[in-house]
Amino acid sequence: MPALEANDIIGTSPRLSHCLGRADAVADTDATVLVLGESGVGKDLLARRIHGMSRRAGSSFVAVNCAAIPRDLFESEFFGHVKGAFSGATQDRKGRLETAQGGTLFLDEIGETPPELQGKLLRALQNMSFERVGDDRTRHVDVRVIAATNRSLADDTFAGRFRRDLYYRISAFPIEMPALRERPEDIPALAEHFLTESSTRLRRRRARLAPEQISRLQTHDWPGNIRELKNVIERAVIIGAPYDFDGILPPASRSIPHAPEREPSLTAPGIGFLTATEFAAFERSNLIAALEQAHWRVSGPGGAAELLGMKPSTLSSRLKALAIERPAPGSLFARLGGQGRIAAFARDLLGRMQADPQVGRHWADRSPVGIHREEKLLVQYLCSALGGPITYTGRSMVHAHVHLKITKSDWSVFLQHLEATFDALGLDTGLRRDLVNTVETLRADVVTA
Repeated sequence: MPALEANDIIGTSPRLSHCLGRADAVADTDATVLVLGESGVGKDLLARRIHGMSRRAGSSFVAVNCAAIPRDLFESEFFGHVKGAFSGATQDRKGRLETAQGGTLFLDEIGETPPELQGKLLRALQNMSFERVGDDRTRHVDVRVIAATNRSLADDTFAGRFRRDLYYRISAFPIEMPALRERPEDIPALAEHFLTESSTRLRRRRARLAPEQISRLQTHDWPGNIRELKNVIERAVIIGAPYDFDGILPPASRSIPHAPEREPSLTAPGIGFLTATEFAAFERSNLIAALEQAHWRVSGPGGAAELLGMKPSTLSSRLKALAIERPAPGSLFARLGGQGRIAAFARDLLGRMQADPQVGRHWADRSPVGIHREEKLLVQYLCSALGGPITYTGRSMVHAHVHLKITKSDWSVFLQHLEATFDALGLDTGLRRDLVNTVETLRADVVTA
């Protein structure tokens, strides 16, 4: 497939320019890219741009819509099959992974991959090896992977709908495509492009867009993004000039509301019941979350009591009963950003290690429930060890890891992932140094092989 030109993505807005800058920076590497964005923003075009600017531009760009593959044909579609593997398999067939050999495999809507097949996909992407359905022979490929989704994979991972290790495997370099409403300055150029394209294809006279028509397009919310804009322009061309966008665009009330994204709550209890110890931990975490939101003000407008719908005296009583005190401003807990940031820190670090080919073996036989429990204990431990208002009640870190036979090499990999998590959270040099010094106190007891 020939390399694509930079002008295949139209626009010069700051949001789009930032996105394209990240794409261009990663293009000449083999890093796995995760393209995020709403439906219709052009994630496939960005993937093709990355491929077209890479050393693989002369090889195949193979696109797979994970949402369109029937569940029972998923393995065959990805990995291929041999003759007789199942009813209707009359000849050997290559899968998409093998077809992309030497090039780029684009996994569109990867969040729609069936949960029971995510493990097989992870193994194939991790090792770049697979077996065709009905065949024992392991085949190896050299493929660059770009994935895309309009879902919040972080939320899906937290909820157990998407494998944590697969999420971290594909999100080595995330790029977010901005929604069209976030770059209205690009709408005139896009509209003119679609106007020329539609007029030529439909053999209609092309008229220019008046300033008031462009202004009308720029004030629309565009819930369908660039795809919707293209369709609107095409309808206008069919109706004919002068273009009446007020008669074509849906009313503003139709626009889909876009709620701000929130981190999934780490205090939400699971299905079933909580023991007294679990409930106390949940309540403590919930109260601290409210206090952090209120900047540790208990009463008054915007205080934690108001946020929780409690009387200040009741909240003060619960804080005393649960031994919750405001952490010292200079503590690592406060410097890191409190409970929410520590939870994000723990999730990121655990996810990177679980997806690592070497140290990931320590999580290979654990269930999602067990991994989630470990994550909660790690958050509790870090909040306690870093000077926060939470008391750690689990096994000591040394006792919890003594049976795992952690090697010096494992520890080195752990430190590499720790640095990557520092980068992901944007921690400053001083905080990084102090955190590493705290972690290093465990090395002698944790490294046992």
